This record gives sequence, C-alpha cells and structure tokens, in this order.
Amino acid sequence: MKIARLLLLVCMSFYLCLYAAHASHQVVLVAASDSPLSELDSLQLRKIYLGFGVKSDGYAITAYRNTADEDLNRIFLQTVVAMSEKAYARRQLFLVLRQGVPRVAEFEDSEKLVAALRKNPYSVSYMWKEDALASSDVKILRVLWDE
Repeated sequence: MKIARLLLLVCMSFYLCLYAAHASHQVVLVAASDSPLSELDSLQLRKIYLGFGVKSDGYAITAYRNTADEDLNRIFLQTVVAMSEKAYARRQLFLVLRQGVPRVAEFEDSEKLVAALRKNPYSVSYMWKEDALASSDVKILRVLWDE
C-alpha cells in the first residue's frame, strides 16, 4: 500500500512539474539583437504579415514566418493574422498574382531564421520565448501569446 501511495505521489509531482513548465509557454515577437526596431503594435504586425507596407525610420519592415513547430504556426495564424492556414495561403497567392508582392519568407530551421533576421535589421519574426532567450542574436520586442 505504501509503494502505491509513493508511486502516486511521484507521478503527481512529475505531472505538476510538466504542467508548470508547459504553463509558462509564450510566443514572442523578435528582431535581430542590433535591430533599431523597438515595438510594433498588433495592427502594424498584422499589416506586415498580410503584405501591406509598414515602415520604421523610412525602412520597410520585413516579416518572416517560423514554421518549425505546428503549435507555433497555429498560434501565429490565430493571434497575428486571425486567419486559417488555407485563407492565409490564399491571401499570399493573391498578393503575388495580382500585385506582385512577394510571399512572406518561411523558415523551418531556427538557425536560418535567426541568420535572416541578422541580415536585415528591419525584419521581425516570432518564436517560443525560451528559444529567444537562448539566442543572443535576437531580442524580444513583445509577447504575442501567453498560455
């Protein structure tokens, strides 16, 4: 009986630790660590990802999609552009075909994403907060989603 209680206690402790770690999940907007960008509001960010021109200090801000994680992609679609994957893809295709606006670049590899952010100081993307904190090459502009 004591072994069963001890096992139950260990399992519950393990579950609570996992829940606590998972509960602190956040998605953040990031830019290169040396970027002059300081903050973008929700409307500006949505415009950038929908293909509208947004400028800062006279430079056009470029957006990059982080498609490395399905949950991260789902959160982006819900909180930033407020569209389904299909509707967003349709919007991107419309911009290319009708207006000649290039599609938002997508990165499945975080290292390549960070390298692209470093190349263009007026570019932004999004990632999990713990990934942004682990990289010295990016800075957090704001929290986009908090669990």
